[in-house]
Amino acid sequence: MKSGEKHALWAVLAAGLGLLALTVYLESNYQQREARIDRTHALREPAAEAPPNGLDARVIPRGLNPLDLPGADSHGATLLTLYCVQCHDLPTPLMHSAAEWPAILDRMQRYMDARSTGMLAHVIMPAEKDWRQLRDYMGEFAQTALDSSRFDDLDSPAGQRFQTLCSQCHATPSPTQHTAREWPRVVLRMKAHMRNAGKRVPDAETTQQVVGYLQKHGKPEERAS
Repeated sequence: MKSGEKHALWAVLAAGLGLLALTVYLESNYQQREARIDRTHALREPAAEAPPNGLDARVIPRGLNPLDLPGADSHGATLLTLYCVQCHDLPTPLMHSAAEWPAILDRMQRYMDARSTGMLAHVIMPAEKDWRQLRDYMGEFAQTALDSSRFDDLDSPAGQRFQTLCSQCHATPSPTQHTAREWPRVVLRMKAHMRNAGKRVPDAETTQQVVGYLQKHGKPEERAS
């Protein structure tokens, strides 16, 4: 074997070993990060800091695709994807109403600031301007909460099942948030989130009642001009 070929062979071997070492290093860092996140999930905050209506990270939809976020191409959605998945699954603005989000985001900011030297020492901390943009984004695309004064049949069996079912994980939504055509798909997606969060999943009869109620009061379809 010529001298040049030997040098080339040694260069290839060295590169391969270097790549292997880098892979092991990155995998080790990944495992350590996952362990920190798992420990963070296990932490429980004081009762005074509990989120509204007893909601917590367990109701966050698992495996939410960033492209499914409302306003997915906005800067706010990008910030949400960048910062929030460091400690838990990707949340959606639809989890809470616009009135609820400010207190929740303030609590998250305090949580990160207070623990910036502990388990969350390696977490990227949002700048103040990013917190402001996150607040704007979550408020803009928040859940449209139910206005009970607009509906006179909320005490019907279907209306009661709708309220009980939907309030398990987030603010009870307004039926006018989606059209009659959109609601079946939305409810189907919500059932998957309930199952993943360990919540009570409605049977076929209850699902049909809830969908029927939502369709009855759904947002009118937009007419093509």
